[in-house]
Amino acid sequence: MDKIYSNSEMIKAVLEGILSDVDKKRMEESSIFISKWKKIVTSVKSVVNQDCGNSMYAHSQVIDVKNGTILLQVDHPGFIQLFETHKKYILRGLEMHIPQMKIKNMSYVLNKKNDYNTPREMTKEEVRKSLEKQYPEEKISDNAITEQNSSRQRYFPPELEAIFSRMRNSILTNDKKI
Repeated sequence: MDKIYSNSEMIKAVLEGILSDVDKKRMEESSIFISKWKKIVTSVKSVVNQDCGNSMYAHSQVIDVKNGTILLQVDHPGFIQLFETHKKYILRGLEMHIPQMKIKNMSYVLNKKNDYNTPREMTKEEVRKSLEKQYPEEKISDNAITEQNSSRQRYFPPELEAIFSRMRNSILTNDKKI
């Protein structure tokens, strides 16, 4: 008669079969890398945003580490800029904490699922042609073109909005005498 296996015995047998091919040393290295990566990236601070590192970590994911280069997937081009700004700090931290990996560079891939790219402004000619197609019997004024172009919405991550807002305020309120 055949032996009857319990669910837990079947699951154990399947997992043992799957995990028998896993290189334990690589698993330990990747576990160490992930914990150190999080520690280093979340420790990034900026003058504008003290929580900059946590945002960078939350909006990125390590895809691969190969030939001394980390491949990161980010969900907005602004985070690529933030990583580039803090690149030396991050690479120095990785060199200090995990020198055996010899990581010297970072590369980026933009997440294609989210289309956060801000649209470029249309030229006056493009706006005029678009409005003329919509309203062929009307004469299009320059004011209508300006209004149409300025009504376009843009999306920036909150961190960049804060930077732009502070920059705008410092420019508008700066009363230096020449």
